[in-house]
Amino acid sequence: MKKLINPLIEKLNLKRINDEIFKQLPEEKDRKVFNIDMKYKKHLHGAVSILGVTAAVLFGSFALEYSQTGQNNLFSTKSFTIVADGKEICKIRDASKLQSTLQQIEADLEEGAKLDLVIENDFETIKSKAKDREITENDDLYNVLKSNVNYATLAYSIKINGTDIGAVEAETEAKKIVENVKAHYASNYDPKSIVEVKIIENIEIDQVKVNKSELKTAEELENYIIEGTNEKQKYTVAEGDTYWTIAEKHNMSLDELISANPSVDSEMIQIGEELNLMVPKPLASVEVKRKISQEEQIEFETKYEYVSYMFNDEKTVKQEGNYGTSKIDAIVTEKNGIQIAKVVLNEQVIESPQTEIIVTGTQDPPPKKGTGYFINPLPGSSISSRFGSRSGGFHLGQDMTSPIGTPIKAADGGTVTFAGYSGSYGYAVDIDHGGGYTTRYAHASKLYVTSGEKVYQGEIIAAVGNTGVSTGPHLHFEVRRYGEIVNPANYIGTQYR
Repeated sequence: MKKLINPLIEKLNLKRINDEIFKQLPEEKDRKVFNIDMKYKKHLHGAVSILGVTAAVLFGSFALEYSQTGQNNLFSTKSFTIVADGKEICKIRDASKLQSTLQQIEADLEEGAKLDLVIENDFETIKSKAKDREITENDDLYNVLKSNVNYATLAYSIKINGTDIGAVEAETEAKKIVENVKAHYASNYDPKSIVEVKIIENIEIDQVKVNKSELKTAEELENYIIEGTNEKQKYTVAEGDTYWTIAEKHNMSLDELISANPSVDSEMIQIGEELNLMVPKPLASVEVKRKISQEEQIEFETKYEYVSYMFNDEKTVKQEGNYGTSKIDAIVTEKNGIQIAKVVLNEQVIESPQTEIIVTGTQDPPPKKGTGYFINPLPGSSISSRFGSRSGGFHLGQDMTSPIGTPIKAADGGTVTFAGYSGSYGYAVDIDHGGGYTTRYAHASKLYVTSGEKVYQGEIIAAVGNTGVSTGPHLHFEVRRYGEIVNPANYIGTQYR
């Protein structure tokens, strides 16, 4: 401030200095010239006076702020800009504070990590100017520098078959990760039954020098080895969803979706439940060998009887097969939760299995195309609800009651255009018979055909059920002509085209 005020004072005393000079001029002509110059300098006196008032106001403002804050925020004065790897970090007054603060940060990091660390940033100071409010001091300087520090440390890398998976700070931590991966696949078993748990791949733990940004937490590295990815993709179950529809919507197989959600019951999913869509691809294969003692089913045999009055793709069960039961002692081997081997040590049959006898035909089936005639799709059934108005609504088909499992036949030959779950219809089949005619068979318990398959008249395509919105076991049968719903009763047993 003094440097600014002193020149102003000197300019304010300009007239007094000029008078002194005038007295010392020896010649009259020199005095005349000097007087002419002085006329112009009078204007300068006024400007200098205004400048002096302005300086006084600034000085007063500066003095007031300085007395309140102790800071000079009016003038930029000598400072040093700290630059790290070409990036400006902050400004300081004393250049020596950079090294002393970095030394303190390094010491604190080493004490926390219990390791020797080396700060790898290229820090430097560049002369600059700054106001007091732009200066970083004390604890703030420590925190700013620490947040920008990159350091190298001796860490421990886990390698699987020579591939570096990631590094953690301590060797004990790396060893614990390997044990936790093994424990992940053995945790659901009785520890007393476990014979051996091992990782098939070659696991190495090596000491390496890494940057702090490359270090992983134990949880991150453990999950990465088990899942094979850091990606997360979730789906929230909505009304009408099934495992089958969810898998189809996301281009997954049913087995993949089940594998991605091992703890979820695929038959009992709830609206709002969150499913994982990422199929685990573990980086390590964990084998668990364990000794088991349990009861198991014994498979039954199947025998066929042939008759001439049936088609060769028709089958009826004459005698149902029943599984037998045995008690076994065995050593089973599982890889990542999937059984890959079983060695039976001892087996005791508790109940023998019963052979299943199936009757099938020797005749070739008729052509798999529409004949133009509809047969009854559920012979021997009774009609529980007809086509038309019903309970304030409109019933689009004809309901035909029969016990669950009763075979449902194609009313005529044609091409299956849909076979699956369809909301309130439950499990259903649609068949295109040509000529604009289609039929639908709904509420089934089982489906025996797939979309795109060709069927003949009378072929068993499904079994009676109670799925979807249904009040009891029955077949809901619909007939459409060029997409328009018509009364099925007018078409069963008649030539429709």
